[in-house]
Amino acid sequence: MTGTLAHLTLAFGLLGNIVSFMVFLSPIPTFYKVYKKKSTEGFQSAPYVVGLFSAMLWIYYALLKTNVLLLITINSFGCVIETVYIVFFLFYAPKKARMESLKLIILLIFVGF
Repeated sequence: MTGTLAHLTLAFGLLGNIVSFMVFLSPIPTFYKVYKKKSTEGFQSAPYVVGLFSAMLWIYYALLKTNVLLLITINSFGCVIETVYIVFFLFYAPKKARMESLKLIILLIFVGF
């Protein structure tokens, strides 16, 4: 790679990580509401389970490639934050929603991955 192309690749990689970081943190207001009301109020866990599954797949892909440190770091953060969201959701969800969430987690994370 030429010097300029390598710099552009790094710049866009960092920009992508910054945007992804903000996307991973975007549900914080929702979880603040859940915490304040001590209820998931009909929120679904599917976006967080799918987000975790996606981050895990990206890490798997990155492990097969070279020079993908940025991809590994942002998706590792994604796995951590999505797991926190899921645990938080399961803690405040009613039993029916908790069981549906656990089924989805088992299906996607354990069977799918």
